[in-house]
Amino acid sequence: MAYGIDIAAHRACLKNKVTTVGVVAHGLDRIYPDAHTFTAKKMLNDGAIMSEFLTGNKPDKEIFPKRNRVVAGMCDATIVIETGVKGGSMITAKLANDYNRDVFAMPGKPNDDKAAGCNFMIKTNRAHLFETAKDVAEIMGWPTLGEKKPLTQTSMFIEYTEEEKKLTEVLRAKGKMMVDLISLELAQPVSKVSVTLLNLEFKGAVRSLPGKMYELV
Repeated sequence: MAYGIDIAAHRACLKNKVTTVGVVAHGLDRIYPDAHTFTAKKMLNDGAIMSEFLTGNKPDKEIFPKRNRVVAGMCDATIVIETGVKGGSMITAKLANDYNRDVFAMPGKPNDDKAAGCNFMIKTNRAHLFETAKDVAEIMGWPTLGEKKPLTQTSMFIEYTEEEKKLTEVLRAKGKMMVDLISLELAQPVSKVSVTLLNLEFKGAVRSLPGKMYELV
């Protein structure tokens, strides 16, 4: 609901009839900034305004990082358009990485302070470089308009290694899981689990999902 790309994204969603949710850093008895009150009311018809703060809570500076935690946790991907090396967008992106969510950053000029945060995340492999919405859809595995993802038939006679058997048994018992949780369940490092998952993908036994999650095919 903030100025800039936040409100632009909400308004674009409303224009194109896409559900949109705003997470505010104050109680629900107000909208900050006031200039976005009209947009917030329209969002209630196809979306929501959310807050974990009680009525009467003001939009104080220290509350905004707490709000960013909710934003990062509820999304499959966090997309950063422009940011310096410090600020709310960098906090949200770090939280998204901690939650094993995908992060995307739009690159900018090397001497532009407003793009320094995006360039830093891309350079340090903390965010995918993207230039268009199509880039995001392809990396996340989201079908575009009119596209249907082909169904994959699992072979009935796949030969598994012992490590692959253990991993598939975990997914069969638990359902969709993040890589980190699979690692904890198997008591193996993430690097080893990632290799096993990749081999199972090649065999058509598992599929990767947005947010670094996996499930059996």
